[in-house]
Amino acid sequence: MRAILTTLNQIFPLYLTLLVNFPIILGLFINSDLVSLRLIIINFLWQTLFVILYRTAKSYSIYRTGVFIISIIVIIESLHWIILKGPLSTSSLFVISATNYQESIDFLSIKIGLNLLLIAPLLVISILAWKHRPIHKKYSNNPYFYGIFLLIFLGFVLENAVNNRLVRKGVPNFIKVAITFEQQLDQFKTAKESKAIQIVDAKSVVKKQTVILILGESCNRNHMQLYGNENATTPLLSNRDDLYVFDNVISSYSNTISSVLTSLSETALDNTISLNEGADIMDVFSSAGYTNYWVSNQSPIGIWENLVTVFARKANHPIFVNLSSSNSMESTLMSSYDELLFEPIEKVLQKEDSLKFIIIHTMGNHSSYKSRYPSEFNKFKGNDGKSQTIAEYHNSILYHDYVLDSLLKIINQNTENAVVIYTADHGENVYDEGGNLGHDYAGRLPKSNVEIPFFIWFSDEYKNTNFKFSEVAESRKNAPYVTDHLLHTLIDLARIQTPLLKPGNSIVNANFESERKRILEDGKDYDE
Repeated sequence: MRAILTTLNQIFPLYLTLLVNFPIILGLFINSDLVSLRLIIINFLWQTLFVILYRTAKSYSIYRTGVFIISIIVIIESLHWIILKGPLSTSSLFVISATNYQESIDFLSIKIGLNLLLIAPLLVISILAWKHRPIHKKYSNNPYFYGIFLLIFLGFVLENAVNNRLVRKGVPNFIKVAITFEQQLDQFKTAKESKAIQIVDAKSVVKKQTVILILGESCNRNHMQLYGNENATTPLLSNRDDLYVFDNVISSYSNTISSVLTSLSETALDNTISLNEGADIMDVFSSAGYTNYWVSNQSPIGIWENLVTVFARKANHPIFVNLSSSNSMESTLMSSYDELLFEPIEKVLQKEDSLKFIIIHTMGNHSSYKSRYPSEFNKFKGNDGKSQTIAEYHNSILYHDYVLDSLLKIINQNTENAVVIYTADHGENVYDEGGNLGHDYAGRLPKSNVEIPFFIWFSDEYKNTNFKFSEVAESRKNAPYVTDHLLHTLIDLARIQTPLLKPGNSIVNANFESERKRILEDGKDYDE
């Protein structure tokens, strides 16, 4: 028994063991539901390999180098738990990779506070693990115990490798995430290299028409007066009588990249065709004779050019108006208001192209909320930090209301035959559920993350020519819909003939299938 305890003490020295498992310990306090026993077992097994290698080599430099690397990894994972309330994941890295400098500052400003002090004990443990290196001792009476631990480790690795799940279930979380992310990055590079338009079977039955999609950002419909909120956050839109407002539409994902790309391509929650293999909205409209425009107030640059930007550049004319976030790091500290979109949109509408498809990508209600609106829209006030944040979100919606109303006026004044869809990439949890803020989540996806606004506007000429769409839209205002099928609704409204159109996926089609189960990214049924 004494030999066993001695071996355990040598393989699992206190400070090293605490260091390796600090993120898991932290996770148990933050959200124990997200900590699996398997992660703990994996950590212990890989720690066994590290210690045995160190003792075999009898090199303190190996130990110190290992502790240094482990400390960096553990700090990253712990910060992820503290800020995002969940374990490091490929999804979160994917979102971070598409985040520019200003968005990072905005995000951290609402996430970091005294909670950062939780890193202090980790730093102490790291130093102690560095200083208290295990003393070399001969295996003497217990070499077999080391052999047993090594065999257990090798058996575990071999079993997972044979079943083709070593990365998924056999390595520490950080390594799994890093490898998976690298694979995703390869897909990104492939997508970037293959951004040319794919010619598909598509034909427009009209000669002159403008189809417009306005994309909001981080907009939770439950904070809009248009959807019954008691605050006057959308007075202009609420006053209009020419909008077909849908109240049961949700986004497929709670992050911009996944949501936007599934909305505008064949890829969907119920259709796992990859982005590289399937067609997208640019392919369809271009093949049907449309001139495509992407006019954006979002920054085109993240840590690298992100997938949405790659997609935007498939348009004949990608236009980015967010100059404050594309010139230098210092300029990213300046706000870029969505009214900057007005002039380029008006110019685009006045161009002579007979068939136009325009995507307008707004900054909408992206955090930091107070940076999304000019001072004259600072109407709502709060009494404390939480209520002030909610007030700032409401002010951002108030300004967004002005932007949307203005865009509709500009479109109406500069087009005759036009249809507009407005929706948001995803929602936002503004202390609606779990006392949390933002659109990140851990565990079950909060409904506020995906409950988005959705309305359709028809010009008089379009409505008179395509009255069936307005009639169907009126009858479908309460129909359940997920925006991963938005591609089909846009094709339908554009009256493009193509085998890619699935009538059951278009909310304005008489054959729309409303019985679809809405299983979202967390694997749960939204309606249950």
